[in-house]
Amino acid sequence: MPARLIQAEQLLRKARITIIVGFVLLFAAILGVAIGLIRSRDADQWVLHTLEVQRGAQALLIAVRDAESTFRTTLLSSDPEDLKPFDGAVKTATTELDNLRRLTGDNAEQQTRLDTLDKLIVTKTDQLKVGIQSYQQEDRDKALAAINTHEARETLTDIRAQIEAFITTERDLLAERQARAASLRYGLAILIGVALIVATILAGTLAVSTRRALRGLIERTAELEKESKLRHEAEETLRQAQKMEAVGQLSGGIAHDFNNLLTVIIGNLDTVRRQFENMPATPNELAARLMKPIDSAMRGAKNAAQLTQRLLAFSRRQALEPARVDLNRMVSDMLEMLRRALGEEISVETVLGAGLWPTFVDPHQVENVVLNLALNAKAAMPEGGHLTIETANTYLDDAYTSQFGDVVPGQYVMLCVTDTGTGIKANILEHVFEPFFTTKPSGEGSGLGLAMVHGFVKQSGGHVRIYSEEGHGTTVKIYLPRTTQAEKLTAAPVARPAYSGPAPSASKGETVLVVEDNEEVRNYAKEALVDLGYRVIETGDGAEAMRYMAAGKSFDLLFTDVVLPGTINGRALADHSKKHFPGLPVLFTTGYTRNAIVHQGRLDPDVHLLNKPYTQQELARKIRQLLDQA
Repeated sequence: MPARLIQAEQLLRKARITIIVGFVLLFAAILGVAIGLIRSRDADQWVLHTLEVQRGAQALLIAVRDAESTFRTTLLSSDPEDLKPFDGAVKTATTELDNLRRLTGDNAEQQTRLDTLDKLIVTKTDQLKVGIQSYQQEDRDKALAAINTHEARETLTDIRAQIEAFITTERDLLAERQARAASLRYGLAILIGVALIVATILAGTLAVSTRRALRGLIERTAELEKESKLRHEAEETLRQAQKMEAVGQLSGGIAHDFNNLLTVIIGNLDTVRRQFENMPATPNELAARLMKPIDSAMRGAKNAAQLTQRLLAFSRRQALEPARVDLNRMVSDMLEMLRRALGEEISVETVLGAGLWPTFVDPHQVENVVLNLALNAKAAMPEGGHLTIETANTYLDDAYTSQFGDVVPGQYVMLCVTDTGTGIKANILEHVFEPFFTTKPSGEGSGLGLAMVHGFVKQSGGHVRIYSEEGHGTTVKIYLPRTTQAEKLTAAPVARPAYSGPAPSASKGETVLVVEDNEEVRNYAKEALVDLGYRVIETGDGAEAMRYMAAGKSFDLLFTDVVLPGTINGRALADHSKKHFPGLPVLFTTGYTRNAIVHQGRLDPDVHLLNKPYTQQELARKIRQLLDQA
């Protein structure tokens, strides 16, 4: 056995080295994308800057013309009221000239033209003021001379010529800057493509490495089972539990490492997608080509994340959130969804026991169990058939429980799912709860569905048995312990919101203390929160976070990983913070945890948890929910 474990550890070590190399390549590609985004944004800002300068030059010319036009109109109409816009036009010209000086401060050629324009505009303004004064003194001939002399006309011509030269220079700069922005944009597209390819390869490596390592471990533990077949059935069940404990510890370690990596992968892919969607002036066809591989890479990474969750489920390491559940109401509420999922070829019937006892289990996981069993039944009835879901109160006595050794006598609530499908061959029936065992064609099943059901039921203190006859159908019976607790009954899981709207942002001045030992995950969490408008204080361990608190740094919410280096884990840090800051909201995050916030497989009642991996939108909604409730 030790030699087999050493070999399994070697497989895991090789997988981790491959993942680290891939992660370094992904980080380099994402860094290149970030730099490209910054440079592309700067290029676009210079284009906008040039357009603003052109607009200002046009406005300056219009203001000068308006000043002279106002005076000419007054001479024609002999109405002093027509002179009122003159001062406003002169003021506008002065303002636009000052604005152009500020905008072209880095261009000596344009600054020289503005100096010349300044003198010409002062001269033109003085000419017009002389004309206005003559008009007010009723000397019409002198007033006309102020604008009709060769000098007056020449001044206006010079102003126009200087402004046109100014605009021509800016037009040349605009063409140059637009070409540079386009070049940067296409370079950025190439970098994004590289990042997507690396992310896709890394996501595939995660899934393949995990499967390969666990297959090796399971194959070797299966050899141990074969050597012990002659022992008593109860002892066999005990060894199975010990095997699951070993696999569970290994799965937990894998889930912790992989969920940290997947948080970075999914988070940064989400960031690249959001920034790419918001990038100005991107060609539509370029967006259409790149958004599809972004979504494909995101789906691959999320599938890898689901794989780790299933590993935790079958190894009984998932964090459960139990409630007092009425299985009759839950099954009734699920009927419409089940009928849609199974199709018209399969009829669904329920036989619900009267006076059914409540049970204390995680309602979300029970719903997943029923749906999983129903979909397995659908696969076994390709030509259609009949599915029956039954509930009943039952008692498991000593005679029954002594056969298995992993269930105690007592009162249970039975949930039974029966189909009229093809059934399961007798020689493979004993293997159906083993992880990665599947009778479906390659690519159509992970082999973790029934293993996940078994893991959840055992973690909930229950018992599961499967009966099948080839050609006649299959029955799965699940026994969940009866509860006498007086909590409010739950019919079905509370509906989880569909995250289709924009991520909620921070209120003014809200600060989050982020405690995460993995630097890349911490950087992603910080960037996601800053992008939402939060102020962020970050640290990599609990001791440093406590020093921040002792120094009097104020914050509105603590966002901490459960597993931290040193002696201060996330739960200890949360308890410490609440002593000093009563009522402080605390949000935990983890890829896998055993005892800090989970006891007997159940999430502690005062805990709010965001599982890794997570996206910016999931983080934003969870934090907003806690802050709004505080």
